[in-house]
Amino acid sequence: MINLNTRIDNLMLDNPFLAASGTCGYGTEYSDFVPPEKWGALVLKTVTPKQRDGNKPPRCCETDSGMLNSIGLANCGIELLIKEKMPEFTGKFPNAKPVVSIAGETTEEFVLLTEKLAECKGISAIELNFSCPNVSRGGIHFGADSLSSQEAVKECRKATQLPLWVKISPTVPDPVKIASICMESGANAIVATNTIPGMVVDIWKQKPVLGNIMGGLSGPAIFPVSLRVAYLIAKSIPGITLIGCGGVDSAEKAIQFILAGCSAVEVGTAVFRSPDILYKLIEEVKTYMEKMKYTNVSDFIGKALL
Repeated sequence: MINLNTRIDNLMLDNPFLAASGTCGYGTEYSDFVPPEKWGALVLKTVTPKQRDGNKPPRCCETDSGMLNSIGLANCGIELLIKEKMPEFTGKFPNAKPVVSIAGETTEEFVLLTEKLAECKGISAIELNFSCPNVSRGGIHFGADSLSSQEAVKECRKATQLPLWVKISPTVPDPVKIASICMESGANAIVATNTIPGMVVDIWKQKPVLGNIMGGLSGPAIFPVSLRVAYLIAKSIPGITLIGCGGVDSAEKAIQFILAGCSAVEVGTAVFRSPDILYKLIEEVKTYMEKMKYTNVSDFIGKALL
């Protein structure tokens, strides 16, 4: 018998695959392709204290091995999420495990969001998106500044008993240090990693393709970068709970993340190309486990760590 159950700290998932934030909107948009409860968990679109319109279009463009996006955290705001989006999601899919991604420009905003979500029923975990700038500390990104990371996680930990996951950037100088500080401050898991800054120029119009000029690169191109970060963190911090994210478009890449020390894997850009990719990933991981004579996902977590 193949058992795909995996554990993110104290949260048990039916399988190691999560829909990454921004992939499936507020949980219901892709339900015709894959019912949300089929995912191990589903990370909702990042929410901020107030509604945001996001960056000017064009916001997305395809690259040779992925995509660039400059959505600009467009979202409905925390009040509407709690009043309408979450009740709709949990009402239609009571067995799904929704994770809410949050972003703020100050520690206080992260705490405000966490406090509000602590009172919202049905949430399985909160994912702190640390790719946004901390305006109170000169605009340096939370994930690039150890003090900002420490303060935000520590204060959010005080505000809720829900699991806290921290999503870090692959571009920080010392991801191991940031991951360690976040875990010491109360995080339950680290998500490694987020997108990489990039841009594309239209040679005929002779101007950047994206309305915001630059965006975040995701997809297969960033997989080796994200895998390296996950491996370094797992190797340097034994026992840490990790979630791999970045460029997963096949079971082979998901397995690499698990072998590198991740207990679960987020799938993002690949969902846009193949909305029902989850079914293929599950079957191919089962085939791998059968060939390797593994019964549980935990049997091969971290097997590649040297």
